[in-house]
Amino acid sequence: MDGGRIVARLRKSRKFLGPQDGLIPSDGPLCSGAFFSIEPERLFPSVAPLEVEIGAGKGDFLLARAAQVPQHNFLAVELAGSVFRWLASRIERSGLQNLRALRADARPVVNFLLPAGSVAAFHIYFPDPWPKSRHSKHRLFTLALTDGLRRCLEPDGRIFVATDVDWYFEHIAGLFARCGFRLAAHQASGAQSTGFGRRFASAGKPIYDGCFQLSSAFDATEDAPVKVNEVALDVLDFVPGGRLAFMARNQ
Repeated sequence: MDGGRIVARLRKSRKFLGPQDGLIPSDGPLCSGAFFSIEPERLFPSVAPLEVEIGAGKGDFLLARAAQVPQHNFLAVELAGSVFRWLASRIERSGLQNLRALRADARPVVNFLLPAGSVAAFHIYFPDPWPKSRHSKHRLFTLALTDGLRRCLEPDGRIFVATDVDWYFEHIAGLFARCGFRLAAHQASGAQSTGFGRRFASAGKPIYDGCFQLSSAFDATEDAPVKVNEVALDVLDFVPGGRLAFMARNQ
């Protein structure tokens, strides 16, 4: 996709809730310049390490984590409109000043809007695997997305991932390996706090999860081998146009 089309789609999607909705400050959207940008230092009362959850749903995990780790800032990204409104309402009622919500497609957020080197951790739990080959272009994880995650991470940042589909986890691990990541841990504990995680655990369904970190962030002797399904890597890298609509902020 050429740069002009990307910019056009971002401009078209420039829709925020207004100050009357009580979700953003009265001095306007938290971006500057002619185009969108997400500026963490303007989103939160204080500067702190930033953790981002992609596909936050109703916020079960991030609401709990933001309360448990007040020294960090948290951004919940959710695309579905009805789910986002539920999420934004819960954040507003929580009174947590270190937690914000953004309604957007995660791909332009990661590839264009977040500053480089600004994120300490990403949490991505139970993305839709879109198992049919003809639907593979809808999968969240592509080389483009994984490279965008790398761009956003701090040098020692981490990405926590979980899915209930074994081949999809192998596919994700393969993409991370191709972008210079290694499996730093075989568990993403936050997955158990999500709605899907609790549902799968109660049903006795296995969860495939892990924490990925850039290879340069730890010594080569700590390398954890990752099984890669080479066939699963042959997918279309696809970055749909962004839809940036609502930003939630406590007053």
